[in-house]
Amino acid sequence: MTTRTHSFCFGFTLIEALISAALLGLLMGMALPQMEIYWLQSRRQDAQNSLLQLHLKQLQWRGLHPQYSSALAELAWPGTLTLAGHYSLSLQSTGTQGYVMHATAIGLQARDTPCRVMSLRYTENSALLKTSNGAMQTDLGRCWKW
Repeated sequence: MTTRTHSFCFGFTLIEALISAALLGLLMGMALPQMEIYWLQSRRQDAQNSLLQLHLKQLQWRGLHPQYSSALAELAWPGTLTLAGHYSLSLQSTGTQGYVMHATAIGLQARDTPCRVMSLRYTENSALLKTSNGAMQTDLGRCWKW
């Protein structure tokens, strides 16, 4: 009398594993570009928050001095980068009537072409203009959400 034992192997075959890997690669190939766009857009908040905080510091500085500050160090800002370090900050055209601040994308954020430079302009008539990419009056890249 012969006894047969059946052994069952549970798991994936090689073809099933290859198909699964191909599908995973296809899904990642579709998702990653959109994910990068999302990350670039969300990092814009770093520039916006830093510029608006510097705006408040400029208003405080102007209350105590005859003109707006021309240096980030005078505003007690730690260095030349934004809070999360995705943008480089600069002050320009400071005077008694207003100022211009720029946040220029650095590192991976420099891929954000429409919003590579975000600016905040405070003019003599107390208008606060939020602009992008060197535009004087408008936000061409639609970078500012608020």
